[in-house]
Amino acid sequence: MSIKELEKLRKKARNIASIGILCSVALTLLFFHIEKSSGSTYIESLACSYLGTGIGICITQLISSKSKEKFTIAFKKTFVLKSLKSVFTNLNYEPEKGIDESIIRNTQMMYMGDRYYSNDYIKAKYKNINIEQADVHIVEKHERGKRTTWVTIFKGKWMTFDFNKNFKANIQVSQNGFKNSKINNWGNKLKYKKVMMEDQSFNNQFMTYAQSEHEAFYILTPSLMEKIKNLANTIDGKILLCFVDNKLHVGIQNNKDSFEHSIFTKINENKVIEKISKDIKLITNFVDELDLDNDLFRKEV
Repeated sequence: MSIKELEKLRKKARNIASIGILCSVALTLLFFHIEKSSGSTYIESLACSYLGTGIGICITQLISSKSKEKFTIAFKKTFVLKSLKSVFTNLNYEPEKGIDESIIRNTQMMYMGDRYYSNDYIKAKYKNINIEQADVHIVEKHERGKRTTWVTIFKGKWMTFDFNKNFKANIQVSQNGFKNSKINNWGNKLKYKKVMMEDQSFNNQFMTYAQSEHEAFYILTPSLMEKIKNLANTIDGKILLCFVDNKLHVGIQNNKDSFEHSIFTKINENKVIEKISKDIKLITNFVDELDLDNDLFRKEV
């Protein structure tokens, strides 16, 4: 699809969403005015106006969702797919599909909340390393009396990579500030111990839990710890590394969606490609910086 055609779809989606936003504002003011005219206090009127806002938001979502979805799919097929093909081989990109919840749940290293959402699924090879990745959003239900709220406990990326060493016991490395790691509730069958590594600056930045202290020292060599620290310093967000069943799982908690473009922003091809390349580099950096394509240790097994 041409840029001109994409812009046409974007403007249509923007215009429809703008109508919804105006409806939301109008309903908010109308509800406030009606309640105020009935003799209610300012606080009561304000509370009623929130109802108008809520109805307006629902209307906005209802009337704009299809046009926005149509633009998003077209945008990703035009820009994202092309960029992914230039970097990865054996590519399978399904923007409307996500990584299966069981993949994360089975690591037993993340709290999975009450609702799970995922999209922008990628399965591919990079430097002959198998990778999977998707955006993930996990929310938790909080109840206080009759009030129910849904709170985000994880939003970001989840990625899996072939790891270049075989290991017999699982390990978790959680960066300080990563709020959703499951480190205490392991259950009866899985026993994890906090491990203090020889690198004190690594210990200051990360918490390491392992089923076997020996395996932790075998996997987390001084060289790898240094690479993990350097990599973490380049990422806008907090990371969780899960070494499970000879795979490396990576959670990046950055509260961002990958490969998205706002319907309110004009398409600038150079900026779009630059942003997509940055999202892709967030994946490839783990292979490049951690030297995952070095299979020396696998060959020695």
